Amino acid sequence: MRRGLAVAIALLALAGACRRKAPLTSNLAKENKVAVRPVMLFFERSDMLLGGQQRSLALPENPAAALSVVMRELVKTSPVFPRDSAVRATFLLPDGTAFVDLGGPTLTSGWGTGSHEELMAVYSIVSTVTTNFPEAKRVRILLNGEPADTLAGHISLRQSLAPMPSLVR
Repeated sequence: MRRGLAVAIALLALAGACRRKAPLTSNLAKENKVAVRPVMLFFERSDMLLGGQQRSLALPENPAAALSVVMRELVKTSPVFPRDSAVRATFLLPDGTAFVDLGGPTLTSGWGTGSHEELMAVYSIVSTVTTNFPEAKRVRILLNGEPADTLAGHISLRQSLAPMPSLVR
């Protein structure tokens, strides 16, 4: 009898707690404080260096959430990356390290490109991240959620990468 009463009280308390929750918002953009903001994306120029191109993107106020939006725009619109490339995830750690996790069939199976194109792809990510997110001091690129040695066999990704101003014009 006591056990049944205890279970009934617990169920009533649980039901009451469920009813008191605030409803989910129908406007996630407002909740996440999304606003159109300017960002600088880095692409290869005709002189074989990286150049910045300003775009306006709808970004959440939180830098960690905005990082994902910026990286997806870069990879989607850059002619350097294979067309089937994808940004799987991004992370921004308090120590200043940003992680960009890439995927896609071409990158996964072995991207057969030259060293210069790989260099431009890697440092377009590094330059875009560190320019738009001052809290990011270095970038670590992952492949399918795992540390990668390289994207195409030429540029080491074994450690986080700092910006290389000599590649940017």
